[in-house]
Amino acid sequence: MFQQILVGCDRGPGTIDALRLATELAGLRDDTELVLVHAYVPNAARFGRRGKAEELDDALHGEGMQLLEELRDGLPGELHGRIELLSLPVSSPAYALHDLASGRGADLIVIGPAQRGPVGRLFLGSDSTGILHGAPCPVAIPARTEGHAHSADATREIAAIGVGYDGSGVADRAVDLAAHLAVALDRPLDVIGVADFVSATPPTDGFGGPAPIQPPPVDPDIVDAEVEALLQERIANLPGGARGRAVTLHGDAADRLADRSAELHLLVVGSRDHGPVQHILLGSTSRRVLDEARCPVIVVPRPDAD
Repeated sequence: MFQQILVGCDRGPGTIDALRLATELAGLRDDTELVLVHAYVPNAARFGRRGKAEELDDALHGEGMQLLEELRDGLPGELHGRIELLSLPVSSPAYALHDLASGRGADLIVIGPAQRGPVGRLFLGSDSTGILHGAPCPVAIPARTEGHAHSADATREIAAIGVGYDGSGVADRAVDLAAHLAVALDRPLDVIGVADFVSATPPTDGFGGPAPIQPPPVDPDIVDAEVEALLQERIANLPGGARGRAVTLHGDAADRLADRSAELHLLVVGSRDHGPVQHILLGSTSRRVLDEARCPVIVVPRPDAD
């Protein structure tokens, strides 16, 4: 699975969630390296106008290393020999993690959720959004638990790995990753398609009225059959050992995937917006799934040919 996992760390409660997820994924191999990264932006105002740059950097670096050492000490002892600590002065935490991932050939970046709104939903803060946008490798974000046991842990112990699938190249890549995770974790794989029966906006005649010829109404049975066939074809080509099952949901893709996440151990989705290949740019569906998911989510960048 993953050879090197970067974990963005700060003093927020989301860091504990990120470390729990990263520890689980690192445990899939006995040689996965965990790199705990604290990226700080130098702020001369903390030391007044007379503060020296060297004093500022030493103090902030020291604070970061102290945090990382505390976090490392809270992880299982058998991982300590595979953990590297990095406290870095940067202008942007997002760019720092992107550069590290590219330079080191990291397989995964794990970051904590930023904050929750008044109704309990996750909303990505600026750092989380920046780290996701343009990331050169998959990015994993756990559901927020405030560092306590996940509210659905009892269910997640036996739950499937889920992956959203729509036939695109990035969705194929997401299925491949999800399938390997399912095999490594010895879990079933739910390949999820969403049938949306809402017709496209009817065409007009150019003057605000309906066009003389309107498209035929959407037949739910035909849409269902097409989605089922798409899922079954992909399941027939899963990597060896994966136990795939087709799951067809109905309605808005983001809403249905977010709802389904309550029954999953982990959900994998693809990045859909256009941008540099091998980088993540969030489309509307993947962003909303991240905002509302109730299990960890991994976002996969689009491949070269997508």
